[in-house]
Amino acid sequence: MATYEDIYGKRVKDFDSDPTLDSSYEGQVWYNSATGTLKSVVANIEAFSSGSNLSTARMDGGSAQLGTQTAALYSGGYINPPPGLTAVTEEYNGSGWATGGAMSTARMSGAGGGTQTAAYVAAGQYPSKNDTEEYNGSSWTSGGAYPITAHSIAGMGTQTAGLAAGGRTPAPAVTNVSAEYNGTAWTAGNNINTARQSSGGTGPQTAGIIFGGRNTPSDNDAETEVYDGTSWSETGDLNTARKELASAGVSSSSAFAVGGLTQPGTLRNSAEQFDGTSWTTLPATLATSREQFGGSGSNSAAVFFGGGTPTNGTTATEEYNKSINTITAAAWSSGGALPAARSFLGDAGTQTAALGFGGSPTTAASYSYNGSNWTATPSLNTPRTQLSGAGTQTAALGFGSPNTTESWNGSSWTSVNSLNTARKGGAGSGTQPAALYFGGQLDSSPFASLDATEEWDGTNWTASGALSQGRLGLAGFGIQTATLAAAGQAHPSPGTQSIVESYNGSSWTSAPSLINARRNRPGGAGTTTAALVFGGIVDPGASNSAATEGYDGTSWSTRPSLGTARYGLGSASPGTACLAFGGGTPPGPQVTSTEEFTGETETVTAKTLTTS
Repeated sequence: MATYEDIYGKRVKDFDSDPTLDSSYEGQVWYNSATGTLKSVVANIEAFSSGSNLSTARMDGGSAQLGTQTAALYSGGYINPPPGLTAVTEEYNGSGWATGGAMSTARMSGAGGGTQTAAYVAAGQYPSKNDTEEYNGSSWTSGGAYPITAHSIAGMGTQTAGLAAGGRTPAPAVTNVSAEYNGTAWTAGNNINTARQSSGGTGPQTAGIIFGGRNTPSDNDAETEVYDGTSWSETGDLNTARKELASAGVSSSSAFAVGGLTQPGTLRNSAEQFDGTSWTTLPATLATSREQFGGSGSNSAAVFFGGGTPTNGTTATEEYNKSINTITAAAWSSGGALPAARSFLGDAGTQTAALGFGGSPTTAASYSYNGSNWTATPSLNTPRTQLSGAGTQTAALGFGSPNTTESWNGSSWTSVNSLNTARKGGAGSGTQPAALYFGGQLDSSPFASLDATEEWDGTNWTASGALSQGRLGLAGFGIQTATLAAAGQAHPSPGTQSIVESYNGSSWTSAPSLINARRNRPGGAGTTTAALVFGGIVDPGASNSAATEGYDGTSWSTRPSLGTARYGLGSASPGTACLAFGGGTPPGPQVTSTEEFTGETETVTAKTLTTS
């Protein structure tokens, strides 16, 4: 008889305590002699977890059906409010969404297929269409015409070997038409057995699968059909009949059906997986029940996004994982409140050792944070607001508003040499002996944004290379020789900015822009290759923002939002495990809120083996 080692290539080990686990222990079985238990690390943990939100809330867009959890695509769709179509395209990298090239024609309910860098969307509405657009990872171009004018079609396959089936024609009537795409033209194939619209579908052109949907306005279907490259055949039904569901999976033997709507109007959060013969309902469920949303990935690692709840589009993104790891999603969580509400503070330090000082209402108060609570420290010598800071909790520098500079040694503030240009509302970075100050506005009228940059050498401030765009209320982070300056307001024009510039110790150069323009001092943390920007005020509408964006050195993408939308906030951390505190929330006053950001984590978990 074969042994465990023969089958899995690993011997059963004997330990007197559980080992420190990592991915190398997958499939390993061991006996813990101290507890008398047999344990193993197996892929038995499955769950949905929150991902970073889409930038644009919408439903019924087209998704690259054969994309992955770390390379998904969502294009077009219906937005509400205000009601209308969109041509927006967004790309998911496993951490957040970045803006891609806009579709040539805004549409919803099209058939989507392919991957993030080679996708297609065919037909759709409003009005009903029969054209195809192809995506190359940056822009959309025209493709071949679909055989019929229709919408709510299930899309499958790749950009050069696509497959689509079902849908609704303008009559209105559901259809059983099926067609194949070769990257240039669509060719009508053998029809599906059950005419339907709003179905799920996935898989390659030679092993596609369609499931669920509806064939009358008042019903929902459970029928499933698989394609062998020539014809469709019926197979096991879904356990829960539903329409307007999301799908994922790589073939007809590993499909994923999630969410959707069942008559007479119940949104679903349940998920089912297909093994080539039958569907199994999973114990894991979506946190947000929804319909008309997108999906991408395999039946062990997928991502689902957007959708309606039921008439308003959502930005919600959820990842599904089945692995040996317990995955904790990136998130902001509440920290200890500031002793006093304030905005536009000076800031320094890290998430677990921060310093906040000054701010509005104009004050000289200073506080330190230990990762749980804020404690009052000796005050600044000069009360002020709209100042900036650099350094650590025990060696900080506060500067600006007007040109005063003060140095903190962990126990007291000392006045040191002033800035060359008196100003406020700029941004700072660096350390106590090597700080940087840039942008801002004159402390006296007329009100105008500045491009000036000054470097601190531990004794004096010296003028350096100017920003390409003068602005105030911007975010800054990094060290003196490697800093990013993001967002802000150029006054009197051109207003709120998404511009990002990178400093190399002598001059500023353009870096990739933020997804959302924002002003009034958003928070910022990190380095020139790993950064976060959060909060601020976005236009139009001059609304407080909770949106967070992350930077990987190449592009910006969405991250989980702050719990409290605000502007003029303090921030601390040389990395992306950062702190956000204070700020303003008009029409209300300043706040005391503190939030801590933690990135996604994965923990290997052991399972105790039993005879049951």
